[in-house]
Amino acid sequence: NFARKDEIFSMEDEPGHQELCDREQAFFLKSILEDIDLSEQMEAAVNSLRIVLAAEQSINEERVVELA
Repeated sequence: NFARKDEIFSMEDEPGHQELCDREQAFFLKSILEDIDLSEQMEAAVNSLRIVLAAEQSINEERVVELA
């Protein structure tokens, strides 16, 4: 038994791939023009990369890889 019943989410109102790309580019341009600090976004991107690299290492070495 699972802790919660399955929940179905509607994605009909979600933006498509191109719209997401357009939003990212608009935000990046705004950050340049308005000198917005992107440190938080950079930290999140680096952390995501750490997770992906650890997952790849785990697959290749067939062992659990702990993130420090």
